[in-house]
Amino acid sequence: MVDIFYYSIKKVYTKNFYYDFLVSMLSECKEHGYFRAKSCPICEEEGKFVMNDRELSSLSRIMAGALRHFPEKIGVMMDGHGWVDIEDLINSIGTSRSGFRWLRKKHIKALVETDPRERYQIDGGMIRATYGHTIDIDLSDLPEAEIDEFFYPVTEEELDMILEGGLHPTDRKKVHLSGSIEKAREAGEVRTEDPIILKIDGKKAKKDGMKIYHAGKDVYVTDGIDEKYISKTKEK
Repeated sequence: MVDIFYYSIKKVYTKNFYYDFLVSMLSECKEHGYFRAKSCPICEEEGKFVMNDRELSSLSRIMAGALRHFPEKIGVMMDGHGWVDIEDLINSIGTSRSGFRWLRKKHIKALVETDPRERYQIDGGMIRATYGHTIDIDLSDLPEAEIDEFFYPVTEEELDMILEGGLHPTDRKKVHLSGSIEKAREAGEVRTEDPIILKIDGKKAKKDGMKIYHAGKDVYVTDGIDEKYISKTKEK
């Protein structure tokens, strides 16, 4: 899947090559860490180069594939909670993909720490994706959601079916919810021009024993949502 950040850069690529290259590359500020911008957003100093936009986009796609969909294709061992040894991941990418001999742990760390969608988690020498899996992964060690309302985008054709039958995983192993109407709409607009936004009564669902986990910046995952917790919002 193409990284959204990379895509947004490419849309303005032809206007000013030099400026866009600086904006899209990943750099490191000695004082404030990694960033994706022309200069450090805190001190406004230019940082040390880490990766350009092409390298960042390629690495992002490879990591998403390895940690969410097909670890065996790249040759890494994954445990039941989705964790992979970072050094094993680096070695596997370096040997299975051309042009990645330069890859080091700092590049993985930089991508994870600046990922606007917070798709990954690092713990010591291990890394995993926290949502978006198409393989069976136990994510019950993620923190439980602290908010009580969740939102989900649907098409007009899906609306009645979901209101009558609830939400169940389709192309991914978990149901993915948003924490705001705005984020749900953004997610829905990937599939349809005018998504309908459903509201999930998380307070009642959690009281009834349903587990909903905080998996990313504004992403929450669960095994499914019964129809009795779902209603249509007043706005699209």
